[in-house]
Amino acid sequence: MRTFFILLVLVNVGVFALGQGWFGQARSEAGRSAASKLQTQLNVESAKFGPGQLQAQ
Repeated sequence: MRTFFILLVLVNVGVFALGQGWFGQARSEAGRSAASKLQTQLNVESAKFGPGQLQAQ
């Protein structure tokens, strides 16, 4: 039972490491470049806050 638990923990750590990109580029990051991550911009002026409501233009 102890061996099964240790094996389960190691598999979980391995899957976590794979998802975080410790063994190379993560699958969720495929097709993304570093420049696209840096160019994320928020348009603060597009949201107007009124009394008790949120209006987006």
